[in-house]
Amino acid sequence: MIGNSVLLGSALLALSGQGPPGAPRDRAPQAKEAGWGRAPDGERGFGPGRTVRDLARLLRSPVEEDRGFVASLYKLEDDVRVLLAMATEHYKTSGYFDLVAIAKTEKIPSTGTQDAPRTPLEELGDAFRARAAHASAALEKGRPAADLLARLLVDTRFRVRAQVIDGLEFEFADLRAGLAVLFAELDGFTGLKDGEAEAIAARVDLAASRVRAAKLDLEVLREDRADERVVEAWGKDLESLFELIRTDDAERRSRDLPELLSKLEERESNMSSALFTTRLETNLSAELEKRQKDVGAAQELLPRVRSLVTGEKNDPKLKGMSKNQRFTEAARDATAGLALDPLAEELNFLEGEVSDFLQGSLESRRFFDRYLALRSIRVHDFRTYQGKTLSHEERRAIDVVQGTGGPQPGTPGGPPLVQPPK
Repeated sequence: MIGNSVLLGSALLALSGQGPPGAPRDRAPQAKEAGWGRAPDGERGFGPGRTVRDLARLLRSPVEEDRGFVASLYKLEDDVRVLLAMATEHYKTSGYFDLVAIAKTEKIPSTGTQDAPRTPLEELGDAFRARAAHASAALEKGRPAADLLARLLVDTRFRVRAQVIDGLEFEFADLRAGLAVLFAELDGFTGLKDGEAEAIAARVDLAASRVRAAKLDLEVLREDRADERVVEAWGKDLESLFELIRTDDAERRSRDLPELLSKLEERESNMSSALFTTRLETNLSAELEKRQKDVGAAQELLPRVRSLVTGEKNDPKLKGMSKNQRFTEAARDATAGLALDPLAEELNFLEGEVSDFLQGSLESRRFFDRYLALRSIRVHDFRTYQGKTLSHEERRAIDVVQGTGGPQPGTPGGPPLVQPPK
């Protein structure tokens, strides 16, 4: 059976028509005017060591090939979501999502990164992993949950696809956020420094690499590209698993079940080793770990900064501190947090508040405009917030950005003016 799974992995890769990220492949000549670099997966990207001026030149390039590449970064999420929708429909038809409902009623703890909201597909992966970690015990309980778990254990495509899907929402959000702030530098008041711009460009390249790898994996894992012989073998394994679950021979079950589960795990491991995402994450483990640690460390600073800015009365550490003292400490921690994660939405807003008090609006508008960009709001484009119920923070940021001195939209040196729709 294991040999069949290896053949399937090879067949799936052959169907993709592509090698692993970073492998040589035919590429159209680069446009020399822009001078793009390479993302971590070897594909075109911003590349390391970029200054604000470099990035502006790349994003403003009039060359059709350059504009097409930028458009492809935005299209990545849409392409992957189509593949995710296909998987979702298949799982609904197969009844797989029943496991999520069962998990919620039984309050089984979920697994995986919880930094971003979990989609139904990610929740399904969480529910499966929680049970797969104790598969023998879960299967011996019987009932519909055991039968459903057995089907998922045998479905190797489901198991490896769950690996690909886990964490994708974070990558989507990071890609959108990074591009939003970089483009805001072209039409707004974000005032990025070279180090900040380089860090954001690196985040975009890393997220794009992960999403591109996921796209390739999801394409080769589509059910309409199934190897019928291997799927038939999986069906025989499911019959064996059902028989072990339902047998009254406890001795046989305790002897044969671990062996069968081990074979299924090995089959998953064999197929997952051929994934583009597996190879990418192995090659970029240091970069991915650093990003995770930096984002986590920035989030740990957030409650303290929030408390200092709002002056929460229930915080005994704030007693006796003047507003100037609170905001000075908040500025220090917010700056440290943004150095770790320049795409942290709330930290950008809070940095705007403290810098507005300590330094004035000419400095604070930089951070308020970044916050607005992360919220998909551009003050010079009324269409980005027309008809939207603005939060207090959004309204505050808009007021500061619109009310500052210096070049205004539509004036020399300012961003282009976009008229409100009639």
